[in-house]
Amino acid sequence: MDSYAINVINSIAVDQDNFYPIDAMKKFINSPDEFHGHMNIFFSNFKNKLSNKTINLIIEYNSAYQLWSNEQTLLQMANKYDAEQVSELFDSINVSSNVDSILRGLSKTGISKRKGPSKRKGPSKRN
Repeated sequence: MDSYAINVINSIAVDQDNFYPIDAMKKFINSPDEFHGHMNIFFSNFKNKLSNKTINLIIEYNSAYQLWSNEQTLLQMANKYDAEQVSELFDSINVSSNVDSILRGLSKTGISKRKGPSKRKGPSKRN
C-alpha cells in the first residue's frame, strides 16, 4: 500500500492551498486506513485542481486499498474461526490449578519404567 500512497503524494503539485492536507497524508503513509480517509477528503476538496495523472493514481490507490481491505477482513474472519476451533478443542479439557490435585492424579503404578534396548545375540554378519 505504501508504494501506491507515495505515488499519489509525489504526483501532486504542492502549493499554498494544499500544503497542509498533503502534509497530513504524509503522516499516515504507513496506515492504509488513515491515509485512505485523508486522501479521499483531499480529493473531494481539490479534484478540480488535480492533474489527470494524480486522479488516475488516486483511483488506482482506491482499487488496491479495496483489495487490501477485503484481504484484511478475510484474515480476521479466519483468525476468529481458528480461535473458536481451538477454544472448542480445549473446552472438554479441565486442568486443576491446584498442583497437589494433579500430583495425586498420577500414581506410581501408572508410570511404567522403560526397559532398555534388548541385547539380542545372534550370528555375526562377518564374511
